[in-house]
Amino acid sequence: MVCTTETTYSIVEARARLGAIAREVSATREPVAITDHGQTVAILVSPADALELQELRALAAYRARRARGEDAGVPHNEAYRLIFGEGEA
Repeated sequence: MVCTTETTYSIVEARARLGAIAREVSATREPVAITDHGQTVAILVSPADALELQELRALAAYRARRARGEDAGVPHNEAYRLIFGEGEA
């Protein structure tokens, strides 16, 4: 998978400016590529984007399990009962 970003820093530049780069990414939600010898080795993303990516990966895994006919998890009403100890309101 190729991820393109508008902003790229070499690993040396990123090391020198990491604090400022991290604050900018967090504020703008624009990812920044970190390169080593011209190759992207990491992408710095905001915490909000990282959470969104985790949620999307979890959803994709869930859908893949369902497509394979595997038990995809606990039904909502059962999860509610397990958490709150009663039937759904």
